[in-house]
Amino acid sequence: AIEGLLPPVVFSMEDEIERAKNQFSLLQSPLDKYMFLLALQNRNETLFCRLIIDNVTEMMPFIYTPTVGEACQKYGSIMQQSRGMYISIKEKGNVQKQLDQWPFKQVDVVVITDGERIL
Repeated sequence: AIEGLLPPVVFSMEDEIERAKNQFSLLQSPLDKYMFLLALQNRNETLFCRLIIDNVTEMMPFIYTPTVGEACQKYGSIMQQSRGMYISIKEKGNVQKQLDQWPFKQVDVVVITDGERIL
């Protein structure tokens, strides 16, 4: 049985967006807002996307420049959860082996960088 494992109430997407907007508005620094959005993306990607799509003008400065530049500079101290695959130069000759470990067979987007950050 699943009684007790699910909340007794299901909130509408609109209610969840409003709650997320309220939480977001309480944060002061752009980096805190960025981290809130990153955590939301990791926790509930559907809600994250709807929040961004419905409030793109308000949210854009926190998911792109200038805030992402600061987030890149502080990446080591603010990283919460890894997203994606990281292949080091030390893996030269073993890249295919690493790619074969990726748990998903369908890949929609590939971004390759030299580690100097992308914006």
